[in-house]
Amino acid sequence: MILAGCVPVFADEAYYYIWSLHPQLSYFDHPGVVSWLIRIGHMIFPAGHALSLRVSFLAMSFATSLLWIKILRGKAFSEEQILVFSVLAFLNPLLGPGSILATPDVPLVFFWTLSYFCFLQVLKNPGLKWYAFLGAALGLGFCSKYHIVLFVLSGLVYLAISEKFRALKPAGVLLTVLTGAIFCSPVFIWNAQNEWSSFLFQINHGFGESSFEWAWPAGYLAAQALACNPFVLQRLFKAASDSTDRVFSLSQLGFFFLSSFKGVVEGNWPLTSHLHSISNFSAELSKRRVMLSVAYWFAIYILVAGFFLSPLSLKVRKNLINSSQLEDLYPLVGRFQPLYGASYQVASLLSWKTQKSVPKLSELSRVDFYDSLPESVPKASAFYALKYDYSDWPEKYRRFRKTKLQSFDNTGIELYQFTYE
Repeated sequence: MILAGCVPVFADEAYYYIWSLHPQLSYFDHPGVVSWLIRIGHMIFPAGHALSLRVSFLAMSFATSLLWIKILRGKAFSEEQILVFSVLAFLNPLLGPGSILATPDVPLVFFWTLSYFCFLQVLKNPGLKWYAFLGAALGLGFCSKYHIVLFVLSGLVYLAISEKFRALKPAGVLLTVLTGAIFCSPVFIWNAQNEWSSFLFQINHGFGESSFEWAWPAGYLAAQALACNPFVLQRLFKAASDSTDRVFSLSQLGFFFLSSFKGVVEGNWPLTSHLHSISNFSAELSKRRVMLSVAYWFAIYILVAGFFLSPLSLKVRKNLINSSQLEDLYPLVGRFQPLYGASYQVASLLSWKTQKSVPKLSELSRVDFYDSLPESVPKASAFYALKYDYSDWPEKYRRFRKTKLQSFDNTGIELYQFTYE
């Protein structure tokens, strides 16, 4: 709660806030759960406060932790093993610090964990109710982030290796498919109404490159070794095992490794595999390995802190757009109207901080949610727009006379006045 209230709001969080002001079944970039959770947060904290964005995600992250404790107790883990799992999970930057942010990863991890809990119950219990709960959890996971489909892949791989598919009930499998289809229907309804644009965008985002670079798989392997903890990963390959956690982790890591030959795989995409890796690591405790794993994270955090305190991090910090970086721009919202943002990140942060509408100028950057909003297309004969100094104006604005009014060197953003010629 302290971190969530103090850490500056990042651009993507403010972008999802804009979504919450326009309730929909789904959105161009991601499904809708992230915006629904932010809307709930507005009922608890005042808009414009960081906790109004993050409180629902904090609650969901806490529920994820409780679910994993229940899962591990069901696997007969000792309290010491559960403690090791919890410490390593919270030290993981994506699962620990990342869990306070308002991003689709938080509900994805929660519904993945809930699906895993239900999956294990299906393997233990003869009743049909867990099949229905599994389908509901997977459906809601799909409404959080499309990566939940990899749960089905991991589950099928595990069932094939362990041969436990023989114990499944056909009626139960059908019930899982039916409930899953019902609970993920908002995403399909929205996409059917919008030319399947969200699905196509995500497919192109992950597999859209026409060439190949060796830096993609090399970067993926390096990123996962650093983010997941090399000592934890080593345990996955140390001994052959068909344990659920090992299979669920390796199947995801393997899928994204193959994907890295088709394009850049972002470091957080295999996030859910990290939970299974840590659970697999905690199943057989070695004091030496545990101490090395914890020491690794302390070393990483010290190095990262040192890096961000040094001038070397200037370029990285500039790319991590957050609310503290745009302090010089906030007064512009009251002085210049109508004002348009330089990108979805800038427009979203200005709107969130000032609680006034600042659309992105249509077509100024990549296609995003703003391009579907009528207010992103100027109607007035004179208006103001922000632009990064390295970007060009779209062709459609050439008929306007543009006058540069101000430059902001710390962000590389420029303010222009547009008047119709």
